[in-house]
Amino acid sequence: MPSGALLPHMSARLRTETIDALFVGAGGFERALAWIEKNDSNYAEFFKLWAKGAVRATNVELGVSEGVEALLEKLDEQDRASRATVINGHATEVYDASAE
Repeated sequence: MPSGALLPHMSARLRTETIDALFVGAGGFERALAWIEKNDSNYAEFFKLWAKGAVRATNVELGVSEGVEALLEKLDEQDRASRATVINGHATEVYDASAE
């Protein structure tokens, strides 16, 4: 069951934090490793779960990083545009003989 269906009233960030806290509270990596090493059936089950999570994590990371990069580029463009001021006018060169 996806975590969104399990905890529908929570934001994705809060669901992730909750699952992480439950994992740590249940024994964390040490207990998970002990369960995996207990028998071949648990070892196979771990890789099924890992494969499902690995694909999802990769998609989320790529989606976020592409979005952040695009947003930063837009902010840079807006910043450059706000600093550029076009002034209509002309310049006259002034020669100062006393400066020599």
